[in-house]
Amino acid sequence: MPLIIDVDPVAFTLLGFPVRWYGLILVAAAAVAIWLAQLEGARRGIAARDIADAVIWVGVAALVGGRLLYVLQNDLPTIADHPAHVVMVWIGGLSFYGGLIGGLVALAVFARRRGIPPLAAFDVAAPGAALGQAIGHVGCLVGGDSYGLPTDVPWAVVYRNPAAMAPQGIPLHPTQAYEAILLAILFVGLWAFRRRLAGLGDGVMAAAYLLGLAAIRFGLFFLRDEAPVLAGLKTAQVIGLGIAVAAVLVLVIARRWALRAQQSPVRPLQLEATPT
Repeated sequence: MPLIIDVDPVAFTLLGFPVRWYGLILVAAAAVAIWLAQLEGARRGIAARDIADAVIWVGVAALVGGRLLYVLQNDLPTIADHPAHVVMVWIGGLSFYGGLIGGLVALAVFARRRGIPPLAAFDVAAPGAALGQAIGHVGCLVGGDSYGLPTDVPWAVVYRNPAAMAPQGIPLHPTQAYEAILLAILFVGLWAFRRRLAGLGDGVMAAAYLLGLAAIRFGLFFLRDEAPVLAGLKTAQVIGLGIAVAAVLVLVIARRWALRAQQSPVRPLQLEATPT
């Protein structure tokens, strides 16, 4: 029997503005991601202040990147007539991969300015990003965003609230739940093996996260109702392939640097003779 979701996406109104469940869950997801980044950063010797400052950089860049890619994908033909729509995030939304790319670029720039190896900064952010995204997809499930194709599987979801983003009364694949579960599993793997991954070199954990993320989204988008754009693949799948290639390059570079550091000769300490 399908799961019925009849929840108003708006949790409450504050000063006349609607506060959505998705926004509340997103705040909780961000808090968890920041907390995990602070834990991993402390273990790697990165100051809590640097983590806090990086959050601002990454948050702003992710918002800008997510909106720009969404506009390029969906609203580009109409921007000339309605240029203000570029900044109207509440109309349409954001692109996940745009936010990811924007956040990674900002984090790399920030890390170099603070004297932190960018690959190490990526590693610090990776586990929290995975779990934060898993929690955020619970908000998508509640509001009906990112819904899947119609299906007759027993665990399908049916939306009944007219304010939900998903079509009403149709059993759908709960792709939001699929992604949340798979990302949570990815987080568990990254967190459980974080010391071993760190021992393989800076950037290895980040590469593992990106590869896992790309694989998860590539597979799940076969269950999403979006038009293919290239060789039968949807936009997110094409971008995901690019992310996967970049992750493999990061992995190769990280391992080469780690092996080079291990093979570099260590000069013995020269002690000067003390005159007697």
